[in-house]
Order: sequence, then structure tokens, then C-alpha cells
Amino acid sequence: MKGELRRRHIACEDHCEGCGEEGEGLFHIAFKCTFAVGFWQKVKEIIGCKVPALHPATWTRDLLSGDVCSERDVALIVCGVWSLWSGRNARCHGKIKWNAIAAAKHIAAMIEDLMGMHISEERKPARGRCHWQKPDAGWCKVNTDASFQEMSTLGSGGVVIRDEGGRMLAAMAKSYRHVPDALTAEAMAARDGLVFAGAHGFEKVHLEVDNLTLVNLLQSDRGDLSIVSSLWQEIRELSRSFVCFKLSFVFREGNEAAHVCAGLASLSNPVEVWLHSFPQCLASVAESDCNPVISE
Repeated sequence: MKGELRRRHIACEDHCEGCGEEGEGLFHIAFKCTFAVGFWQKVKEIIGCKVPALHPATWTRDLLSGDVCSERDVALIVCGVWSLWSGRNARCHGKIKWNAIAAAKHIAAMIEDLMGMHISEERKPARGRCHWQKPDAGWCKVNTDASFQEMSTLGSGGVVIRDEGGRMLAAMAKSYRHVPDALTAEAMAARDGLVFAGAHGFEKVHLEVDNLTLVNLLQSDRGDLSIVSSLWQEIRELSRSFVCFKLSFVFREGNEAAHVCAGLASLSNPVEVWLHSFPQCLASVAESDCNPVISE
């Protein structure tokens, strides 16, 4: 009898108390359990943070490396995992009913306070509006941007290539199907921008994008562990095909031409290329970028 009770006790603790799955572990509690799935859905709805694809064996290292998502999202996910673990323990001891919405709102407010404190300490001067900057002499600048629609899994990319004088040399808009997330769309646009630049004979290329997560990932040697590992590899290989290559981040307002270009893609014409004449909406934005009006 004692042996039977002991076996039952071990089996009970070896199952998830939320969904009954065998082999309950921290990764299951944090991301796979019924409670976790509901919690992260509320986090996404309330905060806009989407958990990246993580591997059960390396998820903690991948998060802490900063290669898979932004610093703010890492903080949110770590706090979320802590909340899920605390909620699991509370339920196991019959103390409280854990509320996913309340937990998500509490964590969002806590992280916003922490991030606000960090920003106020590190970035006291207000950032002025930035503009597109011309590349170095003899170089061309390749600006890329992407759009992504989560419900339809459709995306689009825009590529604008300009010379040291700011003159548009070429532009391309391309539509994408079955895109899993926004970071993948941004990586696809960057990849296509380099392919486009190489196909037209540019040798000194300065790639500029407005997604800081992607820039950090491309500058890291850990991109093979990210959700865009294959694109990370393609972009790095393409960058080596040029005589000279640079990569930099720009704020959205300094990337308006590529943003407008991405909006010109359509499913009826999956790829649009302009080499000599450009759509008026794109030409106007590019001209404004090169000759910004500075208010006194």
C-alpha cells in the first residue's frame, strides 16, 4: 500500500497541473502549458510583445544573449516566466486563482517603469528628428524596410538605392506570402536589397535598416540560433560579395523612402523595379530626405 501511494505521489508531481502533460518542466510551464498560452496571448494583446520561437534546450541562453528580441521584450518575457512559475506554485498549494490579464497588465506597467527609469538616466537629452544621411564618397546606400500583416501572414519589402549625392539610382518593391513575423519580413527585405544591389553592379554598399533587433542580430555571431537563422546566413554571405560593406541602424523617420517603397508592392505585381523613372510619391519623399527643411 505504501509503495502504491508513493508511486501515485511521484506520478502526480510528474504531470503538469494545468494541462496534465507528462514530464512537466520549466519550458513547458513558461510557454507550452494552457495557462502559459493564455498568458502570452494576453501579453500580446495588451503590450504587443510576441514571444519568439525558442528551443527547449537553449531558450534561456538565447533570450539573455539579446539576439532574438529587443531588450524590453527580453525583460517582459523573463518577468512573464517568473509570473507563470509563481502562479503555478500558488495553484499547486491552493492559495489563489491566477489571472492572466491582471498578471500581463502588472508586468507591462512594471517594465515600462523600469525602462522609463533607464531611458531617463541614460538618455537625458531629447532626440531630435533625424533625417536620411548621404553615404561616403564612392559608396551607395541601400535602405530597406518591410511591412507585415499578422492575420494574413502577408508582407512586403521596399529597397531604395541612392548615391553619395542623394540621387536615387534604383528602387524595388516586393510582396511576400506566408511570413511568420515582422522580424522575418525585415530580414527578407534586407536580403533582397543586397541581392538587388549586387545584381546592378554596386560594389561599395552601405545597408541601412530601421529594425534595431535585426541590426544587432546581423552584427552578432549567434544569429544561427535565431528565428531568422537562414536569412541571417544569407545576408552575411551576400555582404561578403561586395568590395566594401557597411551596416547601420536608422530611426524610422530617416528611412521614409524605403517605407513608402514597401507600400508600393502588391500581390498582382509581386515585384516592381524602377531604374530610371520613379513613382512620384517615392521621388517626393527621397527628395525631401536629401533636402530636409530645418525649422529654426
